[in-house]
Amino acid sequence: MAEERSPSLKEKRASGLPFSLARFFSWVSLVLVLVSSVILALFIGNTTTATLLDSQEEYALLLAENLNKQIFRRFTLPVTYASGRVALGDPVQYRLLDEVVQSLLHGLQIETIRIYDSNFAVTYSTNQSEVRRTDLYTTGIPLIFQGIPHHFDVLTFIPYVQALFTPSLPAGSFQLRTVYPLSIDKDFEQLNRAAQDTPVLGALEIIQDVTSHYKMAIRSQWLIMAGFLVSSLILFILLQVVARQAERILAERMARTRQLEAELHQSEKLASMGRMVASIAHEIRNPLGIIRSSAEFLIRRHTTTDNGSQPILQAIYDEACRLGTTVNDFLDYARPRQPRQDDVNVTDVLGKAMAFLGSEFQRQGVEVVLDVPDPFLISGDADLLYRAFYNVLINAQQAIKGTGRIEIHGALRDGGGLELSFCDSGPGFPPDGLNKPLDPFYTTKDTGTGLGLPIVQSIVSSHGGTLELANAEEGGAIVRLIFPAADGQRAG
Repeated sequence: MAEERSPSLKEKRASGLPFSLARFFSWVSLVLVLVSSVILALFIGNTTTATLLDSQEEYALLLAENLNKQIFRRFTLPVTYASGRVALGDPVQYRLLDEVVQSLLHGLQIETIRIYDSNFAVTYSTNQSEVRRTDLYTTGIPLIFQGIPHHFDVLTFIPYVQALFTPSLPAGSFQLRTVYPLSIDKDFEQLNRAAQDTPVLGALEIIQDVTSHYKMAIRSQWLIMAGFLVSSLILFILLQVVARQAERILAERMARTRQLEAELHQSEKLASMGRMVASIAHEIRNPLGIIRSSAEFLIRRHTTTDNGSQPILQAIYDEACRLGTTVNDFLDYARPRQPRQDDVNVTDVLGKAMAFLGSEFQRQGVEVVLDVPDPFLISGDADLLYRAFYNVLINAQQAIKGTGRIEIHGALRDGGGLELSFCDSGPGFPPDGLNKPLDPFYTTKDTGTGLGLPIVQSIVSSHGGTLELANAEEGGAIVRLIFPAADGQRAG
């Protein structure tokens, strides 16, 4: 059998190209999903933060408006009525204002409240040490005195990127500063005749701790990124599994296709070779038969009259017989016979082969151990099976090259088939080419044709069986013939 052509590097690359690209695109998709998830998480986090800040700004405006109203009603009006003017430098007035503010801030997450005058100096603060300081005002304070309705600032004491990787943000990391004008309560129309030109009495600054809202935004960002990461990893793993599975299936199919192509090529080659061998064998067979019969006739005729020509005639006869056997081997392999379907007892066929080869084994010193149950039935052709067993035994004898041992075992397999194994004490098969002896014309003997085991394989295949070659652990070759069991053997 011709040696199967191994796939080239170009073929291997071409066979793995679609699924190599699939794995590449799975990696690319994983990176793209991760990058897009980070971008989307940042966008959603910023949107969430902006929405939370908007709600806090609305809340701050309501709080500032309420503070303005309560300060005017509960402090500015009573103090102005009682003292004629507001002077927060007076400890009594300062304490009164502080009581009003503290009563309004009870239970609220407010860090600091300050009131600035038109000179941007702190006239009131929940932290009394800041009073009369002029270095605390920000850009929003002058804008309030210029007439804008309010102003917001976000104070960050930690970078946002760092905040993303801070497990527990400390309180006060992010603050919202609201600046709101202190003015006359518009409900008092008699004090505010020109409602369109309400005077600004001061600037109210409220600082809220919004760290908890940023924590919510950061948590949502991590949840989004984690969700995308898990989903992308699952998708990536599925793509990898599918690509590997598909690549394995494709490789198996391509290997099977190459095997079928090789078998088809081999079958075509053997068919043409068989036709040629058959025609040549027929041309050789007839004159070879004449030579053999003539040599046999001359041997009988000159047995007593011419002793000098006897060895030559015997050599002619022996070589004619050997060539006849070789021609028959070629014909048997080129045109295998279709077997009959009889119930054949393998034990009887082996006994017949041993009876024919027994004297030769005894002369060489080869011990044969037969361990086959009786009956051991298969459905087939007794003559062809005899030829197969004979070839295996002859190969085993020739491999031993001297004294040795041949063991024949027969057993019923779990799947219902019958296994017949021949194990010899010879050198065994070459480990680098275990199945090479099954190739036609492959032989390691000087006078062999290389058709012994191929003919055995052809006979076994025609019986629906398989032939396996192996080496025994303790040395020697093993030839296993596996046949379907006959109905009688199954019943037994």
